[in-house]
Amino acid sequence: MSALEVGPSPEGAPRLEIAPALGAGRRFALSLRERRVILALGDFAVGALASWAVYVLIHRPNARPLEFYDPLIIGAIWVLSLVVTDGYASQIPSNRLESGVAVVKALPITALLTVLVFFIHPYVLTRPVIVGALLVGAAAIVLMRVTAARGLLHESLATQVIVVSEADLSPDVTAALRAARFEYRVVGTVVCPVKTRLDATRLVDQVTQVLNESRAQEVIVSNNELRLVPGLVERCLTHGVRLVSAGTLVETYMGRVPVDAIDVHWYLELPDSDVWRRPYAAARRIFDLLLAFSISVPFAVLLPFLALAIKLDSPGPVFLVQRRVGENGREFSLLKLRTMSLDAEAEGAQFAARGDRRITRVGRILRATRLDEFPQLLNIVRGDMSFIGPRPERPEFERDLEAKIPHFRSRLLMKPGLTGWAQIKSGYASTTEDMTRKLEYDLFYIKNRSFRLDLQILAGTISTVAGRRGR
Repeated sequence: MSALEVGPSPEGAPRLEIAPALGAGRRFALSLRERRVILALGDFAVGALASWAVYVLIHRPNARPLEFYDPLIIGAIWVLSLVVTDGYASQIPSNRLESGVAVVKALPITALLTVLVFFIHPYVLTRPVIVGALLVGAAAIVLMRVTAARGLLHESLATQVIVVSEADLSPDVTAALRAARFEYRVVGTVVCPVKTRLDATRLVDQVTQVLNESRAQEVIVSNNELRLVPGLVERCLTHGVRLVSAGTLVETYMGRVPVDAIDVHWYLELPDSDVWRRPYAAARRIFDLLLAFSISVPFAVLLPFLALAIKLDSPGPVFLVQRRVGENGREFSLLKLRTMSLDAEAEGAQFAARGDRRITRVGRILRATRLDEFPQLLNIVRGDMSFIGPRPERPEFERDLEAKIPHFRSRLLMKPGLTGWAQIKSGYASTTEDMTRKLEYDLFYIKNRSFRLDLQILAGTISTVAGRRGR
């Protein structure tokens, strides 16, 4: 059995230590995607069986027979709700608590969607059946996830990998390997700086030796440059082994793209298929308009009261108009409710910080609930923004951050958003380090954007607003 331990080296840099397990074999492995599918099938089956069992207990055999598709619909609703609430994240089912909490988060969405089933079959799927199916289903799925689903973590199902690096692994790669410990079983490492052709030959020979002894299925290289070592890719392919970048591992398990992992290959892998891109863009635009109009009605009711509170709290206008940088570098005027004092930028533009004294009393409430952002619904209708995407920056901040942070301008590859992956993962940022981390989350969304990820972001945004985690 191999063990992965991380500790400081004498110089203080991260070090990866792996107990040898060479020669250990296994018949097959399960990838993260396969584990998610199996877990989803389990959720589907348990949710469907729970609804059927509740129906039998409540109505007994004398009642109108239950159609075969009714439990299947409820089982499918459970899976859809768990997808929306990120119930199939990489840390699930390895983390019992998060796995169970994901079911609790999915319960309100499941309840809302199950109401539609009531209208499909009202005299069979009665209110008591639906309520009972939801409660029993939630309890049963939680129980399944914290017991039987743990079998997906058995080490015999893990893919055996070799880690190849030129030096100590970065903290990001080390953290990703620890997070992936149930999917990847590290059975060997090769550390060899590559500066000359002789070094490259030595590296390939060492990798070949470990491959022959370990029966590994994948080779993980710590940086993209190692993929270009002459002969390494060919040697892996001839051994039937996949070669993957550690940056991909970080992207999968940490939900962000390390800035130092971006190169020309990363840009070439961005989604650019007309068959998919155009329908997705059209659907996003329709969704933006429908959601903007539906939210604008309750906001219009609140607006007079919010405006009065802002005026009574501090002198100045109700609305604040700022220039922001949007898609492809095009500037536009962003509208929001004023949350700072009138002289907040007397000394020049600056980021808002935690406990910022420039923020008014009403402004703190508006920021905590994100109500100050709601006037941007007009920007969404005008097409300057979308509901989901990287947050737009002011031109003066944009130029400064582009000079300090590599690839920062890549955020402009798509329309900015009212909310986004970076907003629910990292919140506000006021330092270069914080902005770099937000950029990594934004780049993850730009590369992996999809309807599923959009739904997860919307669910996360609702949780953020309800928890008043704004600043």
